[in-house]
Amino acid sequence: MELTLADLVIYVTFGAFIVVVFIAMASRYLHNRLEKRSLSHRVICRLCLHAFEDTSHVKTVNCPVCGATNEKGRSRKLG
Repeated sequence: MELTLADLVIYVTFGAFIVVVFIAMASRYLHNRLEKRSLSHRVICRLCLHAFEDTSHVKTVNCPVCGATNEKGRSRKLG
């Protein structure tokens, strides 16, 4: 089987399309993972509504602005 110029162009174009789709999917996955990690470290003070990041592994943190104790994570009850 001989490879013509038209076939070569079609194969290269199709291969490039597959590579671009794969890189786009990998980039989106890595970006979403990084965004979730960043949001998991974000704390919003329940009193002054100051948003700050805390990377420690403790369950409660103190607000750097007003000093109020805040619970980390989604499990905290609002009210």
